Amino acid sequence: MKRSETTYGQLDKVLRSLGFSFRQDETPPPTRVYRHESGALVMLPAFPESDKAFAYHLEAVRAELENFGIADPTAFDAALRKAG
Repeated sequence: MKRSETTYGQLDKVLRSLGFSFRQDETPPPTRVYRHESGALVMLPAFPESDKAFAYHLEAVRAELENFGIADPTAFDAALRKAG
């Protein structure tokens, strides 16, 4: 599976800056759960923040943000670069 240049820590920072709340679900498998007041939900595996994110995780987050009108793909990509 292809990894991106973005870390899970950068992704966390961007999601929180966009108004997502966060909780760690320790029920196996451990999951990072992000919720937005719009109803958007992002669930990611609880990998270390320094790990490079899988490309398909970024695509799923990008789609969720766009579908709920939170951020378009260009704005999301710019926020990820800034978080780096």
